[in-house]
Amino acid sequence: MPTPIFRRAVLTAALGALVTPSIPSRAQAPAAQQPAFAPSDPLPFDKAVTRGTLPNGLTYYIRRNSRPEKRVMLQLAVNAGSIDESDEQQGLAHFLEHMAFNGSRNFKPGELIATLESTGARMGPHVNAYTSFDETVYMFQVPTDKPGIVDKGLQALADVGGALTLDPKEIDKERGVVIEEWRGGLGAAARIR
Repeated sequence: MPTPIFRRAVLTAALGALVTPSIPSRAQAPAAQQPAFAPSDPLPFDKAVTRGTLPNGLTYYIRRNSRPEKRVMLQLAVNAGSIDESDEQQGLAHFLEHMAFNGSRNFKPGELIATLESTGARMGPHVNAYTSFDETVYMFQVPTDKPGIVDKGLQALADVGGALTLDPKEIDKERGVVIEEWRGGLGAAARIR
């Protein structure tokens, strides 16, 4: 048998359904306002950002930040990721991301990380990279108060963009690292097979 509270709730709901259609239309909520912009409109560009293009086609963006003090974050975003790989190339974008730290025209294997770490930067929070489905991004946070370090950081990004040595010995060493990363992402049952 329904409780008195249940009966009262059903009666209230039924009365509400009967009364609602009789409320005059002018008392109903106003029509939704049009948004200030359409979804297809371009996003406004931050006026604090300086944007330019180098003669080689590289687009750059510069934005001043007061914190952290005496530091600059250098980033290279390459418009290539896993979606650009064929079936035979699966994992290549991520592997190249790793190889960027293993030798280039201006930095011997291990030298880039050692150079950046000598400034107080650490792999992970200050020196890092990632590969997603549509981009690969390299990030170096370096001090601005140590002569030549910003230049070295920019040189490193230039090398990443087109001067990796891809030494066969370094490829063999890094292959194991990338395979272990992949295995670490598997479940426990798949890792023991």
